[in-house]
Amino acid sequence: MAKNVLITGGSRGIGKAIAERLNAEADFLKIYAPSSKELDQSFEASIESFKEKAELNNDPLYGLIVNAGIHHSEHFEDYSVKNWNRVIDVNLNGAFYIIKHFIENLKLHGERNQGDYPRIILSSSVSAYTGEQYAPAYAASKAGLIALAKSLALEFAKYKITVNCVCPGWVKTYMALKQMGNDSEAVKNNLGATLQDRWIEAEELAETYLYLLSGGAKAITGQQINVTAGLDL
Repeated sequence: MAKNVLITGGSRGIGKAIAERLNAEADFLKIYAPSSKELDQSFEASIESFKEKAELNNDPLYGLIVNAGIHHSEHFEDYSVKNWNRVIDVNLNGAFYIIKHFIENLKLHGERNQGDYPRIILSSSVSAYTGEQYAPAYAASKAGLIALAKSLALEFAKYKITVNCVCPGWVKTYMALKQMGNDSEAVKNNLGATLQDRWIEAEELAETYLYLLSGGAKAITGQQINVTAGLDL
């Protein structure tokens, strides 16, 4: 039976690559990947509205991939409270809101499909544990996701729901290129800091999410999976 997976931030970049990869698998025929217009993570009401549109009560979620995120770079002295709150609201509070809204649905899938172990996967970042100059809110929000995943893994174990984080390094996406200012020298320096001296392609990163959704990953929970091309060594 095909399993429902919801991916936030699925309209481009990593989220789009995950959705396309899962759509190629017979086990995952129904992929819900709302765009920012369909699902504004900073407002609980829009999450509830999407939930109603998805009509998941008849066919509950097996997987929830919390991938929506934004980035803001600025010198700390100039970093406004508004920009700090906006990044934290989308990246960290948004994760809280969407898990809060869909946890009962994930539990329902587990009840109907014993031994399936529904999955929650949070998209964090290498910045969560290395820090990121000029992007304190982004790094703090991503570190918060790791702590959230570990906390929920402990609490949701009784429902046989696994919760994990994926922490990518430099993935070739619009957001990463924007961070580097489309500057060839900045790209060279940042990629040169990885052991493999290269970008991670969004399509290859999607394979990590696919594995975490697979039957072989039932025993993996409360973990951060680092996919960095050696950036963190």
